[in-house]
Amino acid sequence: MEFHEFLNLIARKRKTIYGIVALFIVLSAGIIAVQRFKYSSKSQLLVVQEYNSTVDAYNASKSTERLSSVLANVVTSNSFFSKVLAASPTINVSYFGTTPKDQMKQWDRTVTAKSINDAGIIAVTVYHPDRAEAEKIAGAINYVLMTQHSAYDGANDAVKIRLIDQPVSSSFPVQPNIPLILGLAIALGFVSSLIYVYLSPTHPVASPAKALTFEDVIHTNAPRLQAHQAPTDPHHHGVEVRGQLPEEAVANLSFEEVLYPEESSPYGHHARIHHDAPHEQGFNQPFPATDPEELIRQGSMRNVLS
Repeated sequence: MEFHEFLNLIARKRKTIYGIVALFIVLSAGIIAVQRFKYSSKSQLLVVQEYNSTVDAYNASKSTERLSSVLANVVTSNSFFSKVLAASPTINVSYFGTTPKDQMKQWDRTVTAKSINDAGIIAVTVYHPDRAEAEKIAGAINYVLMTQHSAYDGANDAVKIRLIDQPVSSSFPVQPNIPLILGLAIALGFVSSLIYVYLSPTHPVASPAKALTFEDVIHTNAPRLQAHQAPTDPHHHGVEVRGQLPEEAVANLSFEEVLYPEESSPYGHHARIHHDAPHEQGFNQPFPATDPEELIRQGSMRNVLS
């Protein structure tokens, strides 16, 4: 299929494309509706490690990077979860479930912590349906990291964790990500609709039949008539068809007569063309069952009259 043909097909089936895209949007809306809306609370902490003069800057940077990575991974552990609950007894424990397995699964969904490159910065994000509860959990995590980090790094006073960004909560829910989901739904719906339109079978629309006129035949066969030096005057040679002049015969000829001459014509298939010449030529073949527009496009005077 040519590209311009595909564009024309898209234009013809634009309602189908709109329908498929709308279906994907409805499905994405259903996915959004079944999810729980959550706020976020973000904060950042800086890992500071003391070194003596014998340690070069590169090794000091790599050591700080390693410590921040270790502490970031520790945040989602079971022991750290227990320390957070102990540091802030007002946290709603029932939100995390009753069994250790459920608690760790929900805690992993609630808290994310990652080390930012080699800067020694730990970025902590807490997701919760209650905005105030998200801030409370974020504050407890920061407190445990700053006061009890030695339980995980073993550095005691050589390493200090300082809070550089206080917990900042979002004004609106950030989960699920509605713009992202809707954007993906529209993109997937559009691509799927193009694939459907391309693979779906196309049926040409048949044009309604119309009666041939003498002007139609002359206009279509003008190059051929000129090539054979055919006369442009329909009265030339006194050609007579079924007792009529050519323009009358062609104008009055219906497609029933073209397709089924034996049934619709009182002359049957023995219609004869008389010339002024002394001989007479008869045509005993019926008109072929040809598509009307194909007859006009490829036909000639012989197609119509023979």
